[in-house]
Amino acid sequence: MQATLEIQQQPVPRIGGLYTLIKALALTVGLVQAANAEPLHLRIGPSSSYPITTDLPSDTALIPLERQLDWLYVQAGNYRGWINIYDLEKAPHINRPEPLQFIDHDDKAPQAEVSITTENALGVGLNFSALEQDFTIRLTSATNQGRDWHSLEAGLHQPFAENGHWSWDGFLGVGVGKNGAGSHRWDNDGDSIMVPLVTATSDINWNIDYKVSIGARVQMQQALSGNSANHGALGLVWKIRF
Repeated sequence: MQATLEIQQQPVPRIGGLYTLIKALALTVGLVQAANAEPLHLRIGPSSSYPITTDLPSDTALIPLERQLDWLYVQAGNYRGWINIYDLEKAPHINRPEPLQFIDHDDKAPQAEVSITTENALGVGLNFSALEQDFTIRLTSATNQGRDWHSLEAGLHQPFAENGHWSWDGFLGVGVGKNGAGSHRWDNDGDSIMVPLVTATSDINWNIDYKVSIGARVQMQQALSGNSANHGALGLVWKIRF
């Protein structure tokens, strides 16, 4: 009976000690995996035929600078070189989240947009590339108690800057506007007329991912006939790349 009591009174291992042991084992496994991971090879040019200039640890953070087909020119500290995109896909790491530039997408793919403005207007548009230029076509329509107006514009689309998930672009175009009967937007008498237009917009976009963005727009629209009115507006714009 005494022996039984002594056995029951033996100290039970604490949960804290078990947790420490598990944590140590997990850390050891992580270190072993990191040690066994293949290094990243930077080459002097965008091809496997070029010699390797630098071997970097697999967890190295890379800054993309340029791209040619499946090769990316990157900077890591004081080192620069070319690396194959598929090599990066095979070695993902938390210290190197895959930026948008690593994904094989066509930056010239058409982009549709939908916008709403403070003028109670709804717009649709298409951004596309042709003849080594970026163009935009937009159709805007507003209906306000029978005082409707519509505009159709085409012009140049110009990206100004891009930083991570943010980008800035602008548009300058010409077109035609139709003043509906009862509307005084482009005719002081409210007659139904058509007028030539010049429009400029500037967008600040939040790129949710490569294909989808949402932005804030500032717009100025100048009529070249009729009452020669100048109209400014603010808006929200959603852009989707095909």
